[in-house]
Amino acid sequence: MFFGGGFPSSNVHVYSNGRMRYTYHQRQDRREHQGDGGLGLFVQLMPILILIVVSALSQMMVSSPPYSLSQRPSVGHVHRRMTEHLKVTYYVSENFAEEYTGTNLKNVERSVEDDYIANLRNNCWKEKQQKEGLLYRARYFGDTELYQRAQKMGTPSCSRLSDTLTCLKFW
Repeated sequence: MFFGGGFPSSNVHVYSNGRMRYTYHQRQDRREHQGDGGLGLFVQLMPILILIVVSALSQMMVSSPPYSLSQRPSVGHVHRRMTEHLKVTYYVSENFAEEYTGTNLKNVERSVEDDYIANLRNNCWKEKQQKEGLLYRARYFGDTELYQRAQKMGTPSCSRLSDTLTCLKFW
């Protein structure tokens, strides 16, 4: 029906008084509308075309950040730099130093440090969840070896996050 079709125009089963009888219906309107097939099809496909165009335009408007927290040769982020305050390592492209100076550089470094802290928080949460999961399983199954291993399990991201937040207090 969406592409100009309709319900079948062949024999239609009609029940009347408990008995089935066959009636034949021809659809004249279907043949009448076949003449404007090109325009009708275009109008029906218009919502899909609009979605495709909007999606393509939104992809073109998104710009990639000028840095990466890890080395990414495919994007060109291969030159290593370090932020001034927290000494966070990040990677940039070749012409980064020419494009970003002064206030722009400080804004980029602030973004790098914010992303770094967000990653540490996320990793810390994951490490805590993993440790709690192991502790729960050890208690549930009564496995003392697993319980001791879970107790000894470190959370390095949480430690780095704590150190980073302590450094921020002094700035």
